[in-house]
Amino acid sequence: MLDAIALPRKIFRRIYREIFRPKVNPSLPVPVRPQGWVLGVAPGTIKLSPEPSQQVAVDNLIEEILNRLPADMDCRERGARVIAKLRDLVGDLPASADHHHSTRFGLLRHSLEVALKMLEQSSATAVKEHPPAATIDGFGNIGSNSRWQYLHFLAGLCHDLGKLFEMDVRRGDRRWSPLHETYADFLRQAKTNPVMRWRADRVRGAHAMFSPSLVHHLIDCSDFKYLGREGLTQLVDAIIGTHNAEQPTPVARVLRKLDQKSVEEAAPEWMLKRTDSKVSQFVRAVRALIEKGELGVNSFAAPVYMAGDKAAVIVPLAIQSARDLLKQDRVMLPGNIHLYDLLSQSGLVETDSAGRCVRKIRISGKHGPVELSALIFSTETIVPKRMIPTLPNFSFEIKPEEPKHGNGTADAGKTTPTITGDPFG
Repeated sequence: MLDAIALPRKIFRRIYREIFRPKVNPSLPVPVRPQGWVLGVAPGTIKLSPEPSQQVAVDNLIEEILNRLPADMDCRERGARVIAKLRDLVGDLPASADHHHSTRFGLLRHSLEVALKMLEQSSATAVKEHPPAATIDGFGNIGSNSRWQYLHFLAGLCHDLGKLFEMDVRRGDRRWSPLHETYADFLRQAKTNPVMRWRADRVRGAHAMFSPSLVHHLIDCSDFKYLGREGLTQLVDAIIGTHNAEQPTPVARVLRKLDQKSVEEAAPEWMLKRTDSKVSQFVRAVRALIEKGELGVNSFAAPVYMAGDKAAVIVPLAIQSARDLLKQDRVMLPGNIHLYDLLSQSGLVETDSAGRCVRKIRISGKHGPVELSALIFSTETIVPKRMIPTLPNFSFEIKPEEPKHGNGTADAGKTTPTITGDPFG
């Protein structure tokens, strides 16, 4: 793998060449009708059914972004032009296969959401916190604040472009190359509906390394001159740093945080509506085990306790039972910590002030109170409704959270993704 210094330089040279290469294709509108096959017709294909609400949401995001961009230095005109090019590049493609923003216009919507959050963050940051002039940012005193905000906007907009390399989009024997043409250009030449599949060799987080390779589709010579060489270098470093734990830049740290926030805000929708989401699979497995009597409720040493409108699912015991059941259908749940994160994001379980969903509960045992680790659900989410009146009365106490100590970070233990295969192939 290219080292941390050589890779940004190589990407920078590619962006520079592409920006200053004459463009011959005009900007095209997003296709008004879906392109692709219905989910389930072929393995790996996506569902692109008409969703007017998605288009309304996109339009609202664009309007809010343009209103937040600085009015000076032509930032709003630049922003509108860049967003139009983004729509040409990604069209109505999704941001993930079965995770967040996996519906039509998902990648466009997620990119706009993160760009808006980056603008809000940069606007709220005190001027004294911006990198000073004549340092790494290279921004002069005049208009430096506007450039700082524009840099944040572009970082949010471009951070997931590399996901286009993880898609295999074909029309007959012709395969789309996002490096050489936009999705709109590809569709213009398509006589039949293209079919999109996710590449089997994609690696989680690796897309960030290749996102800068597509920036040339969005920015032109005027943007290059406006940001300057150092500004463009910061943009590349920020995008790569979102999934690289090795000394991320300040902008990369903010981008990583706000990217995750957009994912978490979308979590309840996709986790609960998609039957193939890991949260949905886990909940259905627990309910099935309870209904079959394989997971006892409100009995001695039971893995599930119900008290009023709350149900406590004891972990890791109940998780292992759900794993065993799902394995019979060749369905694998993620690791416990990852599953806890997904459950927290879904909003189905109670969390503490730090967002942790594994809570301590106290129940009455034969020799006094017993403390257990549990996930706290709404009773009707986890216990079949017809069974609730038949269960014996029980009570448990959720232990109050302890005062926080130390300065642990969520990034601890993160590693740089290893890239396999050829994303440009």
